[in-house]
Amino acid sequence: MAYPHLLSAGRIGSLELPNRTIMAPMGTGYADENGFVTAQLIAYHAARAAGGVGLNITEHTAISRGGLVVPNMLALYDDRFTEGLRRLCQAVHDSGGRLAVQLNHGGRQADPAVVGDLVCASEHRTPGGGTTARALSVEEIREIVPLYSTAAARAKEAGADGVELHFAHGYLGASFLSPLTNRRTDAYGGDTQRRCRFAREIIAEVQRLCGPTFPVWCRISADEFTEGGTTLKEAQRVAPILEAAGAQAIHVSAALGETAWRASAPYYEPRCNLAHLAEGIARTVTIPVIAVGKILFPDLAEDLLARGVCDFVALGRPLLADPDWLRKAAEGREADICPCIACNIGCLHRRTDPVGMCFCATNPRTGREWLWPAGPPSARLPRRVLVIGGGPAGMAAATILAEAGHQVELWEAGEGLGGAYALACVPPGKGDLRPFLDYQARRLTRSGVVVRLSVAATADDIMSTAPDVAIVAAGAEEPPLSLFPGATPENAARADDVLAGRATVGHRVVVIGGGRTGTETAHYLADRGCQVTLIELRRRLAEEIPGSVRLCLERYLEAAGVTCLTETEAVYLDDLGLVVMRDQRQEHLPADTVVLALPRRSRAWLAEDIHRRGIRHVRTAGDARRPGSVQDAVCDATQVARQLAAELNVEL
Repeated sequence: MAYPHLLSAGRIGSLELPNRTIMAPMGTGYADENGFVTAQLIAYHAARAAGGVGLNITEHTAISRGGLVVPNMLALYDDRFTEGLRRLCQAVHDSGGRLAVQLNHGGRQADPAVVGDLVCASEHRTPGGGTTARALSVEEIREIVPLYSTAAARAKEAGADGVELHFAHGYLGASFLSPLTNRRTDAYGGDTQRRCRFAREIIAEVQRLCGPTFPVWCRISADEFTEGGTTLKEAQRVAPILEAAGAQAIHVSAALGETAWRASAPYYEPRCNLAHLAEGIARTVTIPVIAVGKILFPDLAEDLLARGVCDFVALGRPLLADPDWLRKAAEGREADICPCIACNIGCLHRRTDPVGMCFCATNPRTGREWLWPAGPPSARLPRRVLVIGGGPAGMAAATILAEAGHQVELWEAGEGLGGAYALACVPPGKGDLRPFLDYQARRLTRSGVVVRLSVAATADDIMSTAPDVAIVAAGAEEPPLSLFPGATPENAARADDVLAGRATVGHRVVVIGGGRTGTETAHYLADRGCQVTLIELRRRLAEEIPGSVRLCLERYLEAAGVTCLTETEAVYLDDLGLVVMRDQRQEHLPADTVVLALPRRSRAWLAEDIHRRGIRHVRTAGDARRPGSVQDAVCDATQVARQLAAELNVEL
């Protein structure tokens, strides 16, 4: 057995699990506007259960309307919610899995627009600093404690296999455990034992209502990464108290609202970044310990279990990327696992997206399981398909149509696959992006797509092959140097050329454009010893990057000595350097080389040209249609390919 520890059976109290994997609780936005279970949520969980994960844990589920973190937070504070949860439990069980419900009250991190009154163990500012949560009275505490237990009883009635009490991440339960947010001097604050009283009473009430054998455990933040907050040393005092109170496992996470990015660390952070916390807690308790945090691949999980760091591994984002993660590992098909790249675009950044739902950059089917079958319809009559562009969008479209049975050829202008995404893997700290490119390339080969590199396709070239279908996924292009006043090949370069090693730059470099490409190119150059100034017209750098990623990148830029000038307009280049407009006055920025990282332009014109010339089925996909993130590109290409596969069959 390749993974003897990962694939061995385990127990949490009376709950028997077939392996040591747990699907970590993750907010999805799939509940309806009133917090009820939906078909979308059921299909999402059923897919992970069918993939072999030992236990699914739901996203945090409201035990009170006054604790809603978002308006449509999954809820269990009324009997009306039980029937939907019963359907969810049944679907997971039918798929061979087990389901636990995570119970939570938002506390000071609830949504004030929804709940109005924010509460905490002690009076404390909210993470955004916009308002202050008030301290709960003892009478209010005694009213809230039973809300957890009655929600747990509803979960048990619905068929859940256990409940996890959310005492992490700065929510209400965590606010009592943390010395930062609990400064009470009564029976619910003071020393560690009293700060644990709220948690101890909840555990006791759950056991009273649900019985002593019903599995109940706690999730805690073993380090809040902020001055005055919980540290590992303090968490090591908390964990044995929770065990003595009846908790049957400790799920070890980290952070609170102000440091939330630590709990879902981006690609800049090390893999298994929170494992040391689980290991520290494991030394203090006899009950199972669950580790979480960038456990991206099966060998990492096996190593943690083999070394006794933890008893179970919780997988969050890796199961968004591939619900069959465990099954593929068990079958020795690790190379077929669609990797999480820790980009946080679809999962964490969803909170700022108008749709507000959880998606995944590398797996566009996440959140769409209820709409999309596992694959497109098989070709009734194979067609000749030409895909222009070998970036993530082109590779996704080509693979899907080839797997459907069509004859697919892919042309890529560069010497290798990946396009702009391959360049995005180059800057420091972005190694976690590379596995997705390798995964896509393997799928291309396995599906039988014919790949031709170093082919800069023209409309004439495409027409000469007379394909039945053409998909233009050639990405978006940087504007030529000539568009910027004064720029020449001697004094300027484009960011892509710098990252690809095609351009030579001097020691003093000014990068124009503080978006994703510009900031990462500045980091790349500073890491190689250049003296870098980065200018951006907007008030903030890299606004399109998820907040957790941006925080890390900004720290790296500062550490590397990059001078960042926002609200600064690049005007023109002359013999002295770059002329900019800043604070309503012009000034010169000396530069040996100016690097342009300006907005990209789509290549939709190519599709329009070949369509006019007679190719009936022509589509654009990814950045060729509209420049965006890797998630935008892969999702768009997947939708285009699936729709095409269906249309081609209808025509027959």
